[in-house]
Amino acid sequence: MDTLTLNRLRRLRKRYGVGVFGKITQKLLALTFRRMGFTHVVERSVEGVDIDIARGGQDKYALEVKTTEGRSFSLSDGNVRALGDRARDGYQPVIAALRLAVFERWILAQVPVDELCAGSVLVEALRAYRMKDLEALVEPVFDDVVQRHFHGTLDRGLQYLSEQLAKDGVEVRDS
Repeated sequence: MDTLTLNRLRRLRKRYGVGVFGKITQKLLALTFRRMGFTHVVERSVEGVDIDIARGGQDKYALEVKTTEGRSFSLSDGNVRALGDRARDGYQPVIAALRLAVFERWILAQVPVDELCAGSVLVEALRAYRMKDLEALVEPVFDDVVQRHFHGTLDRGLQYLSEQLAKDGVEVRDS
């Protein structure tokens, strides 16, 4: 991600705190996939995986979204169960991890369900499972989405982003 995006994300994190910031990042990523042409995008603020995406009935992915300033993040039993449930529904489980640091970018890791386990996960450990082609497509679009929606998000937070998701045809499940 470029430095402008990193600085804006850090401002949002400082303003809203870690928990809300995670949901903000998740919604920004959902907008990114919609802009990339995924026709089916479901963003959840409740139990289950964070985002489902599909394009033309193929390329079906279930994403668990994580952000961190450190070298690792926590994956809960619920996260692992939700990814397994979506895998049984025909979705490929993906961990989408973003480390908020210079020269970092989204890592989209297609980790086999039987290798997923709860606990602390090193961001570096995901690199073996990377979906490099999809990551390369996500990066510039995510930067643009952050730039486009930064001021609205800074002013109105999650409400603003939920409205934008609805405008873009993303299904939002808040309950």
